Amino acid sequence: MAGEGQMLRAAREEKQWSLRFTEDTTKIRVRYIQALEEENYGILPGATYVKGYLRTYAKHLGLNPDEIIQLYNSNPEARETLKVLETPDHIPLTRRPNWVRPFVAGIMAVLAIGIVIGVSEWSHKTPVKPSNAAYSASALPTPPPQTDNSTPKQNKTPSNTPDPSQNNAQDATQSSPPSVAAATQDGLTAQLAFTQPCWVVVQADGQPVFQGTFGAGTTRVVKGTSKIELVTIGNAGGLTVTLNGKVLPSLGNSGQVLHNVIYTPETLKTL
Repeated sequence: MAGEGQMLRAAREEKQWSLRFTEDTTKIRVRYIQALEEENYGILPGATYVKGYLRTYAKHLGLNPDEIIQLYNSNPEARETLKVLETPDHIPLTRRPNWVRPFVAGIMAVLAIGIVIGVSEWSHKTPVKPSNAAYSASALPTPPPQTDNSTPKQNKTPSNTPDPSQNNAQDATQSSPPSVAAATQDGLTAQLAFTQPCWVVVQADGQPVFQGTFGAGTTRVVKGTSKIELVTIGNAGGLTVTLNGKVLPSLGNSGQVLHNVIYTPETLKTL
C-alpha cells in the first residue's frame, strides 16, 4: 500500500475520533471513511470523488492534502482503480432514471391539467343557472314580439360574458407547464440539473432524500417544507440549481467539492 490510508487512520486515532464522530465532522459516510483508510477505492463513486474525499479528510485531520494526493497518485493499485472507476460500466447507473422520471412528471402534468379543466368546467356551469332564471322571468310579458326581442338579448348577455371560457383557456395555458409554481407556495422546490457527471447527497427537512452519481443531462426534483440541504456536491461546476422557479448562481468550478449548501425560505428573499 502507498501509505496514505495508514496516515489517515493514524491521524484519526491520534485525535481519538470514532468513525461516527468523523462522519459527522467531515460529512463523509462511514463506509467511505473506512474505504479511504483501507485504500479500498473500488467502492467509492469515482476517481474524482476519491481525490476530493482524500483532500477533505486530510484537511479535517490536519494533514497536508497535497502529500496525501501525491501518495495516492504514486500507488499503482490506485491507478488501476482509477481505470476501473472511469470505465463506462458505471454509466448505466445514471441512465436508468432518465426516461422514468420525465415519464412520471408527464403523467403528473396531465393529471394536473385534467383537474384544472374539470374545475373550470364546473365553474362554467354555475353561472348558467342565473341566466335560466332570467329567461323564465322574461316569459311573463304577453306581447310575443317583446318576449322574442328580450329573450335573445338575455341569451346574449350570458353568451357575451366570455370570462369563464377565457379563464378556462388561460387556466389551461397556465397549467400546461409543470405544476412547480403551485408546489412552491407550500414550501421549497429545488430542481437539480446536471451538466456534468456529479456526485451529490441531498436532504430535505433533515431527512435523507437521495444520493449517487448523476450523468450530464439528468435532472432531479427535491421538495421540502423549510430546508433543502445539499450535504455533499462532488463536482460543483457540473450542477445547476433552480429554487422555486428561480435559477441560482453557479455553485463553483468543475471538480470542486462542496459541503452543506442549504436553501431556506430566507434564500428566496435574497434572490
